[in-house]
Amino acid sequence: METREQIGKWYDDFSEHQKKTSVNLRHYRIMEFLVGAGLKKDSKVLEIGCGIGTLTGLMAKYVKRGEIIAADISPGSVSTARKRLSRNRNVDFLVTDMTDFSHPGTFDFIVLPDVLEHIPLEQHRTLFGTLADHMHEKSVILIHIPHPRALDYLRERSPDQLQIIDQSVEADILTGNAYAAGLELVNYLSYPLLDRKHDYALITLRKRGAVTLSPLPQSQIIVRKLLSRIRFMISRL
Repeated sequence: METREQIGKWYDDFSEHQKKTSVNLRHYRIMEFLVGAGLKKDSKVLEIGCGIGTLTGLMAKYVKRGEIIAADISPGSVSTARKRLSRNRNVDFLVTDMTDFSHPGTFDFIVLPDVLEHIPLEQHRTLFGTLADHMHEKSVILIHIPHPRALDYLRERSPDQLQIIDQSVEADILTGNAYAAGLELVNYLSYPLLDRKHDYALITLRKRGAVTLSPLPQSQIIVRKLLSRIRFMISRL
């Protein structure tokens, strides 16, 4: 098994490749998902696996009155990110593999942008426990990962495209570790991003808690039914 130092060194070297690329479609889609999940201008965000700060920069422009804590295992990547985003006063960077993460208070959003597959599976349950400790009742965890079948394909056909650790994170394993930490699944969406097949997946989690039902007014239910009926009729055309 690779050590923390070995993994950090691999991503130090990998950061040189990242410097040659810029914001891509994946980063913009993650931002769309964050905003759709309720990200606000004053949100407090924890980003795990920030790399050289590509997504961090997009979030910093959006969360103008908020705060971002961006963490990565690679000292070289964090150093680059600090330089690239030195003018952004709402961002702080940390070098950590999250096993020693500690921060006062809680976060409104915790985002793992294509990083969970690079964290050893045996560490996931502890990781989710750490994240749960830094959440309040309305906090959202947003996870973006390659679809496990897409990684299986690359592992068989193009293993040279894989990183030092690149695991297929299956939904049952992910949710099992999340539920063990007191979290629950809000959404699991597999979708095509860079391929005709579903090559990525989006997962949102929150703290598990009691729900108080608040039935909608009958008039609102009637309107929803009418809209659904219209959409159904249009779909038949």
